This record gives sequence, structure tokens and C-alpha cells, in this order.
Amino acid sequence: MSRLLVKLRGRAAQSAALGASSIMLHNSYDLIAAEWHKNFRGQAYVDRTLGYVDRVLEGLPSRAEVLDLGCGTGNPIARHIIDRGFRVIGVDQSQKLLEIARTVIPEAELIHADMIDIQFTETFAAAIAWDSVFHVSREHHPAIYRKLANALEAGRRLLLSVGGSGVESLDSSEAGISSQMFGQTFFYDAYAPDIARQLIEAAGFEIEMWELDDSSSRGHVAVIARKA
Repeated sequence: MSRLLVKLRGRAAQSAALGASSIMLHNSYDLIAAEWHKNFRGQAYVDRTLGYVDRVLEGLPSRAEVLDLGCGTGNPIARHIIDRGFRVIGVDQSQKLLEIARTVIPEAELIHADMIDIQFTETFAAAIAWDSVFHVSREHHPAIYRKLANALEAGRRLLLSVGGSGVESLDSSEAGISSQMFGQTFFYDAYAPDIARQLIEAAGFEIEMWELDDSSSRGHVAVIARKA
């Protein structure tokens, strides 16, 4: 864990700082880890997602290190990256998902941490944050985008998905949304796509791809961005 510094705080302080959304996310995924891992979203979805991943990996040297922020159980993204000949450093808040990931991607370095707290002391050749940032209250999104930019080598790429509640203003007090999955409640939050794009660019990225990935999922957008 030499390249990572995780800020550790007491449970009460952490709960107050992160709010209910982060605690809900942690508990919910722990409760459905096995069901979530077995759920197959369809080959077309997997192929499309891994196509995005391949674009981010393009041109990287063999054994380059890739950050997967919100890696889940490692399937299919982290497993695909490793099979392509790269190394993965996976970070996830759910201990139960990581327990499964240790069997799916035993080659990876796996870190149990919250994306709000974790700090990186070295840089990576690419980064993935697929379907993870929108589980965190949107007030933290600008800092997470900056953190990802700082964690990347110059000119390297990030794959990110944005979407969720689609709040139309930076100063809006509108809350995020919640939905049910396998009987558990999950929290989602996001700015509208045009605001999210401004925040990503302000963090130091140039947008290479901005693609509506799933029109049925409250504006789910796939983003490939290069660190300027």
C-alpha cells in the first residue's frame, strides 16, 4: 500500500462528515454482494463498457498501473484490464464486494477505502471510475474529479460515468435520489451533464468522448477524458 495514503477517522466523525448517503452505500452493497456479483447485465452492455476501457488503455506500456476507483468485485472491468497485461489497484468501500474481488482478481492490489477519504501519493497510467462517483453526494464530486486528475500521469486518460439525479444548478439544495436493488436502498446524486462536464474540465481534463450510454438511466453518460 506504499502508493496510497488513507485518512482514517473514528466511526462517529466519519459518519458526520460523509453523511447518510455514504453509509447507505457501504451497508447496501455489503448486504447484496453475492446477488450483485451474479447479476449479468447482458453481453451487449459488457462489450460496450469494455470497449470504453480499451480506449483508455490504448498506448499504455505492458504492466502499467491502472486505478479502478469503485472496483466492486472486479468483474468485468478489472478482470479485463489484468487480462490485457496491466496491473490494477482497486479501491472500494464495500468489504464484502472486495472479498469476492480477491477471488476474481487475485493479481490486483485491493484497498478498502472511501473515495472521499483516500489520497494517492503516486500517479497511475490510467484511471477508471465507472458507476461509482454517482453514489456519493454531488458536493464531493469536484474534489473527486481533482483527485483523479492529480492521480494521473500527464496525458493519460480517465473513464468516468456521470448521471443520477441531474441537478441543474451548482447551488441547488435539491437532494439526490434513491432506488431499490435486491431489496436494499441505494443513493444516487449528480449534476446535470453540462455542469458535470464543466467540473471535469475545471479539474484539469480535456474531454475526448462524451457519449449518452443509457438513455433510460437518468442520462447515464460515458466520459473519456485526458489529463491536460
